Amino acid sequence: MPKIVVTQPSVSSADDPRLDPFRAAGWSVVHEPSGAFASPEHLLEIVQGADAVIASSETYSRAVLERADTLKHVARWGVGFDQVDVPAATDLGVLVTTTQGGNDWGVADHAFALIFALARRVVENDAVVRAGGWKRPPGRDVWRKTLGVVGLGRIGRGVAQRASGFEMRVLAYEPYPDRAFCEKWGVELVSLEELLGRSDFVTLHAPGGGDNVHLMNRERLALMKPTAYLVNTARGSLIDEDALYAALTAGTIGGAGLDVREAEPPKDTRFSAMPNVVLTAHVAGVTVETGEAMTAMAVESILQGARGEQPHGLLNPEVWGHRRRF
Repeated sequence: MPKIVVTQPSVSSADDPRLDPFRAAGWSVVHEPSGAFASPEHLLEIVQGADAVIASSETYSRAVLERADTLKHVARWGVGFDQVDVPAATDLGVLVTTTQGGNDWGVADHAFALIFALARRVVENDAVVRAGGWKRPPGRDVWRKTLGVVGLGRIGRGVAQRASGFEMRVLAYEPYPDRAFCEKWGVELVSLEELLGRSDFVTLHAPGGGDNVHLMNRERLALMKPTAYLVNTARGSLIDEDALYAALTAGTIGGAGLDVREAEPPKDTRFSAMPNVVLTAHVAGVTVETGEAMTAMAVESILQGARGEQPHGLLNPEVWGHRRRF
């Protein structure tokens, strides 16, 4: 009997009806949400004897994948895969998938939620009123301001579309742009430096890792307007947090909305006391609707692989000819 382990906490239990397709196919189902931030040793205990895993935020290093020798498929619940050593998985014959297209709209919505929370000082005003106060500090308009979108993939394009409803001028930095999309939605393609200098709001939607680590460093933050806001719903590694803290402290940018951090959960609490910073816990893509979509996609991708079909969202198709067999 094949075994599936689910570490994603948004799946309620092993009896969650969304996992019924596994039971119908004769699989054993184990739900272990403690795996979401497990140490390597704990993770190995959790996935012991598993054929596949619907993975949360835990790290699948080469060492883990080598020792978890029954594991044939790591299905990431989400679109990021920084936590999985994909080259190692490929070497070892392990399929790696993500739920591509399963939460794009939710992340785009959340980026705008952070933009409005910052511009209109929503969190700050909420705290005042809850404490019995009735101050009315002015916020800033979003209407007809300039939005800079760094990364014009599915999520970045969704943000650009939403911006049109507020008659915003949209700038985008994207090395491989969809020019037809840009023409249709009035998106102006510019360099990253120009985008930072002209934008009232900068929202990050670039992939993490590689040359993008600390994309927003001290030098680039210094290019932003002192009234501009930076929003990150992509990857925490895109921002040098020391440089961001320095910029916020010096007042060289107006504020920041951070859904993702360099370390998660963050031990760094410097931003928590800043009224011009809005913090959320990597929830941009997590809504009831996106949860349903991503769970269904992860389940189906594993069953596809087990049936000998190349699954949706496969990151390493080159593994197919030497994959570990179900």
